[in-house]
Amino acid sequence: MSASKSLEPWEAHPEIWKTPAAFWAYLRGGIRLIWSRYPAKLVWKQKQLVAPPPGYTGRAKKLGQCSYCKEFFAASSLEVDHKSQAGSLNSWESVTTFVQKLLDTNENWVLACKPCHKIKSYAERTGKDFEEALAEKQAIAFLKRDRSEVLAYLQGFGYNANSLKNNQQRRKALVEVFSRRKDE
Repeated sequence: MSASKSLEPWEAHPEIWKTPAAFWAYLRGGIRLIWSRYPAKLVWKQKQLVAPPPGYTGRAKKLGQCSYCKEFFAASSLEVDHKSQAGSLNSWESVTTFVQKLLDTNENWVLACKPCHKIKSYAERTGKDFEEALAEKQAIAFLKRDRSEVLAYLQGFGYNANSLKNNQQRRKALVEVFSRRKDE
């Protein structure tokens, strides 16, 4: 009797996971769900919150400060972010390391408002720093406006509309503008 190699999940169930990447994305999502309910993280987050300052007119009973933009937010608008990311999860060998880094100690955690957390995650994914990623995200959002409005805005910064023929060129120009505005 020969020992047969067991099938990988995406091989055993190709109707569920079309590729290995689809399986690893599913597993990552499941582990992140555990992270969202991780008791140590929830206790740490509560300890970071403070009473609102005098004159505060919002409804939140406790506020926390975003580590990136330094603004104060209600707890429901804050997430616990890892200073150093948990890394990738794309093989059986990486599962243990990923889980250990995800559930690591609170010395690697900071509070982040949801927009800043998205920007930081985008920066890590694209290899940009936070400021570059912020300018990129602002440009992406701005490009959802009417084309004539985008062109008029860029012309106000000295760009020639004729040289901005496609979205890629307009996006690059907007990133330059938003990056410059941060420096001023």
